[in-house]
Amino acid sequence: MPSRLLPAVICAVLLDVAGMQAQPSDQLKWEVISVKPMSANSCNDGEGGVRFLPNGLSAACVPAVFVVQFAYHLMDPTRILGLPKWATGQQMYAIEARVSSEDAAAFAKLKRDQKAGMMQDVFAERFGMRAHMEIREMPAYALVIAKSGSKLREPSDTTTGISQFGGDGGKVKWANSPLTDLPFLLAKETGRPVVDKTGLSGKYDFTLEYTPANHAATDESGRPSIYTALEEQLGLKLISMKQPVNVLVVDSIEQPTEN
Repeated sequence: MPSRLLPAVICAVLLDVAGMQAQPSDQLKWEVISVKPMSANSCNDGEGGVRFLPNGLSAACVPAVFVVQFAYHLMDPTRILGLPKWATGQQMYAIEARVSSEDAAAFAKLKRDQKAGMMQDVFAERFGMRAHMEIREMPAYALVIAKSGSKLREPSDTTTGISQFGGDGGKVKWANSPLTDLPFLLAKETGRPVVDKTGLSGKYDFTLEYTPANHAATDESGRPSIYTALEEQLGLKLISMKQPVNVLVVDSIEQPTEN
């Protein structure tokens, strides 16, 4: 996935990730669905993502794989199997989905994961996508505390009660937040599912700086790899393992026609 999509990935991770495969609402259906191909050259850095609207969802400058991740709550792309190259490469899409005016009030009451799950209908209808979930044993990483001990620090200011986290271009900032969503960011960088086995349940402030793997050959910043940065800066470590994980197996999908 292109790096320009990372802010959108983080936005989507804020959904209720406990429901790994959120199903579309049985009561609501899209009244209008529009899918249009976009050129990657027309998308600027940071533009890609999915927005929640009062009566629907809007996506722009995103490859098909990103919206599949969003719809099925699988923010680790390694858990999506069977997508063709056009769905994971530089072909971008603009996708608009709206419910009827009569259903707008009911749509507004849905949880964010339910709204995201309705995107599954978009892929079934416009991409002819058929898919199913399986549990498979895959190479993964365990996130553990390094031998040197955790270097994470508790928030310096908890009076606001605001939790924030984000990352882009090899720099992750965490403020008054638990580690719940860190494995998703690490999975994107490492290409493997990451399981949090640190046992750390508090909220933390930290900054993590590293060289993204896809920039390693040209990076001149001198920043370490994600593996070294985790241990040196946070006192955490990634250990290879095998892990049974939920995966989405795509049985069939077709390139949509523009409308």
